Amino acid sequence: MVKLLAACAAGVMCLASCANTTGLPTPSPSGHADAGSAAAGLRARMVLLTGEHTYVIAKLAVAAAEGRKDEYAAYASLLILVSDDLSTQLGRSIGETQGAKFRTAWLLGDSFFVDYMVAATTRQQDMADAAMVNLTNTYVPQTALAISSPLNISMSTATRLMSDNLAATKQLIDDAAAGTPTAFYNDARGGYTKSTAMGGALAEGVAWKFPDKYPGDAAGSGARLRAQLDAAMQEHAYLLSMATDAAATGATTDAGSAAGVLQANLDDMSRAIAAVFGSQAGSQAVQLWGDEDRSFMAYAAAGDDSARTTALSRLNQSSTPALKAFLSGLQVTADVAAVTHQTIGVIDDQRAKSYGVIAAEDRESAALLVSIGDLMLGVPGG
Repeated sequence: MVKLLAACAAGVMCLASCANTTGLPTPSPSGHADAGSAAAGLRARMVLLTGEHTYVIAKLAVAAAEGRKDEYAAYASLLILVSDDLSTQLGRSIGETQGAKFRTAWLLGDSFFVDYMVAATTRQQDMADAAMVNLTNTYVPQTALAISSPLNISMSTATRLMSDNLAATKQLIDDAAAGTPTAFYNDARGGYTKSTAMGGALAEGVAWKFPDKYPGDAAGSGARLRAQLDAAMQEHAYLLSMATDAAATGATTDAGSAAGVLQANLDDMSRAIAAVFGSQAGSQAVQLWGDEDRSFMAYAAAGDDSARTTALSRLNQSSTPALKAFLSGLQVTADVAAVTHQTIGVIDDQRAKSYGVIAAEDRESAALLVSIGDLMLGVPGG
């Protein structure tokens, strides 16, 4: 499908100053100075990768349940890429040998999750039971051992982290297979919370073990705030693309369920932004990002070119400039138009069923939003 973004692009710059940002405070760098430390950067990366793993599995589960083979293949490839990135990051931190052990155990878990997903979707209980035995008796202890030994994390703690992640992931797969969207989206968020907590624990273990390599406090307020804001931004991108996919395909119940958890995610974003810029900025963030989301949803659901053009005009002449002006008022220079362009591209791919490329574009949308989170905390390119 031809992307329509260029039709109204000229409206972005000319209206960027129209939003009301009077009186918004600027950030206090001294309050969150450690957000830019190496330890904080490690925490953010680990949280983002472990969290992303959850949402890629969630998208894979939806593709499996809907029988969309090309989309399934695309997100299966992305799952491997995310797992490789996580293993590489951990390997850089704890050494290649230990990193390789983690990678072997983690990728084995991915294969077991896929086995369980196929079994749940096709109602093959024996196969599902076998996959759960493998996940419980092989994946959890092997991965727990791979992180416990090099990081001085107790085996009981490591096992709990992995078991919690397993239970949450199983639940969202079950929800997708059962076709219960409200439960699915709520459990996806719950799974994300579990997996990002695991990422934070791993980062703390690495930073404590290798303080010369990662100076700073990985458990400090600045590091936690950075990881919280970045994770909320990443989750927002992935939830939004799930909501627009449902809207584009006419799955109105799914779209409504996704929109509900998207609002809950906005509340998380608001709290993190308020922690940096104050409560007024947090409240405005909810309103302005919510307006942007509604414009994206209208574009995704549009039934003809006229409706799409109207939705696109609203994006480029209203919601995107207002969001840009809001950030500018916070002295945050962010390319909001690039985020809009990328998200429109994802929606166009969804409408055209261009599933072979959609996973990579989806990930790029998330990365662009995360970069805005880092800019808010004064760590560009974090």
